[in-house]
Amino acid sequence: MNIKTILFGLLIIMMVMMPSCATPPTSLPAAETAASAQPEATVEPVNEQAQMEKAAKEEGELISYGMSDDWVNLGNIWKAIEDKYQIVHTDTDMTSAEQITRLMAEKNAPVMDMADIGYDFLGPLLENNLAMTYKNASYDTIPDQFKDPDGRWASAYWGAISFLVNTDLVDNLPKTWDDLLKPEYKDMVCSRDPRVSTYATASVLAAAYAHGGGEDNVQPGLDFFKELRESGNLREGVVLNVAAVQKGECPISMVYDFDGFAKRDATGLPLEVIIPSDSTVGMIFAQYINELAPHPNAAKLGIDFLYSDEGQVKLAEGYAHPTRDVTLPDEVAAKMIPADAYGNLHFPTSLENFSAAVKDIVAGWNDYIGATEATPVADPLAPLVEAAKQEGLIVSYGLPDDWSNYGGQWALFTEKYGIEHQDTDMSSGEILAALKAEASAPVADITDLGFNFAQVVNDEDLAQPYKNLYWDEIPDYAKDPDGRWAAGYWGAIAFTVNKDLVPNVPLTWDDLLKPEYVDTICMKDPRESATANMVVLAAAVAKGGDETNPQPGLDYFAQLIEAGNMRPIAPSTSAIQKGECPISLFWDFDGLSKKKDLAMNLEVVIPSDGTVAGLYIQFATKGAPHPNAAKLLLEQFYSDEGQVIYANGFVHPIRATLKLPDELLSQFPPAEAYTVVYFPKDFAALANAATLISEGWTLIAGG
Repeated sequence: MNIKTILFGLLIIMMVMMPSCATPPTSLPAAETAASAQPEATVEPVNEQAQMEKAAKEEGELISYGMSDDWVNLGNIWKAIEDKYQIVHTDTDMTSAEQITRLMAEKNAPVMDMADIGYDFLGPLLENNLAMTYKNASYDTIPDQFKDPDGRWASAYWGAISFLVNTDLVDNLPKTWDDLLKPEYKDMVCSRDPRVSTYATASVLAAAYAHGGGEDNVQPGLDFFKELRESGNLREGVVLNVAAVQKGECPISMVYDFDGFAKRDATGLPLEVIIPSDSTVGMIFAQYINELAPHPNAAKLGIDFLYSDEGQVKLAEGYAHPTRDVTLPDEVAAKMIPADAYGNLHFPTSLENFSAAVKDIVAGWNDYIGATEATPVADPLAPLVEAAKQEGLIVSYGLPDDWSNYGGQWALFTEKYGIEHQDTDMSSGEILAALKAEASAPVADITDLGFNFAQVVNDEDLAQPYKNLYWDEIPDYAKDPDGRWAAGYWGAIAFTVNKDLVPNVPLTWDDLLKPEYVDTICMKDPRESATANMVVLAAAVAKGGDETNPQPGLDYFAQLIEAGNMRPIAPSTSAIQKGECPISLFWDFDGLSKKKDLAMNLEVVIPSDGTVAGLYIQFATKGAPHPNAAKLLLEQFYSDEGQVIYANGFVHPIRATLKLPDELLSQFPPAEAYTVVYFPKDFAALANAATLISEGWTLIAGG
């Protein structure tokens, strides 16, 4: 190959390579330019607050424990939260001890979302892992002493132990703890039992500080109260509550400062709140979210609001001290006691130290007073009893003395707790109408209704959740899973037969169709009487029906009417006594009561071919003015003692494990007779059956 050929080949190679090594063009084709000009996709930041508010609205409600409207202005706080987030709030008032008990019992079916609890109960709350970790939006501005480092609780407010003095009854105002020992205050000073009241526990601790003690040495406080008691200045036998203050029974009361102002406003009395100058204790109140909260987003919004500037100001409007350093409006600040009055203020140094001090106070009080003089601390109902006694009153609808032996229930309740009782007797329909009409200003605390009204109670939100200590012994069909109601007793539809007028006692529904019973059978109109309505359902059960199919009962009564065996007389007590109702169809307990009271030759028959049970539900009303008294009465209803009292009214206690006295059992039909009793379990279907029976009765009976 010659040199020319080689050089020509190299030239060709260089020409081919040159475009790839060339400088890139300074401009791109139009299509490429347009593509590269598009901005890169950006990810919108997540608005966690908006997401939480949306989720809370979907949850729709917020349930609290121990945060009632009349406590530190919470009523206005709940209204603001409801208005702001469109969620419905419900509270069940209860003590700190009750909260722990309820949370433990409700682990498998949580009810509560958030709560307010005394500082001294934070120990069991945390030990049992009952609180959710959540650091509210204002968490970083809360002083360390008022919050858990892990976010399980924080305190939105505090109150200080004070003297609440009625200046109409006390001439010279006490300024120090030692002032209370003066003879001029003989039988004037009211406190509570420190074994069941944190008010009183904090008072003992404050007196300890005033006399050289503290959390590590509560003895000076115990010594002071011993001296106060022995001097006769500590008034005995008076429950410190609003009623006692209003009646003038407590000229000087040891209360939290914010509670003193609330009592002043509630009573309109000339009451002055005094911070003892030698020492007081600042009590911390903590808020937390249930670890298993059914409505966690609503709870977080509720917590956030409490700690917001707006929430802190509203707490101050209820005379509580906000824990955050917020600027209060002048008109709010002017109503508070001047800051310099709190010069000797002592807060708990730590949860551990304070809890130890409380235990020492309780032990010391027991040593001095004697454990038998008050309800033992170990009693899980002790805080509830104390709170109910402070309320002093319970108002019921539809629990008259002569129904299911409620007279016996009231007698025991009054004897044990000294709580005044008022009842207005009403039908179930009247009760429901009254509860709806009074929803904005509740009057009744507790009521008793037929099982078929349970759906209305739930739909209309008429009850507050509460699970008594015997909850697990109540059959599932006889209680609401969320604790809104439960049935304390039941009765069975029966035949009550006057054996002096009816030689052959009927034993089955078919027996009643026999000619020998012409014009002998009395029953009320099922369109007007819930009992008579259940009689038709009982016949339906005997003929193969149930609450979802009451037609067999209507068909049966069409036969009975056509046979002429029905007598158009209501089986009242007087009608039975006069012999006008040879056979009466109503509850077994009605027949057994009449047999006893009228001393007549009556036999109560449980039809052997089938009958139906009627359950009666009891519940504390939503917004009950005296919620603790209502809950305490519910505890009595389901206790051994209360269930026996029901049985003495010839109704059947719901707790099947309870052993009734043999003497009492002998007054009922034999136990085996009740094996045919059918228990309706679908209360919605039961309510519908009642409507179908009423409508069907018009077709078969006319009128």
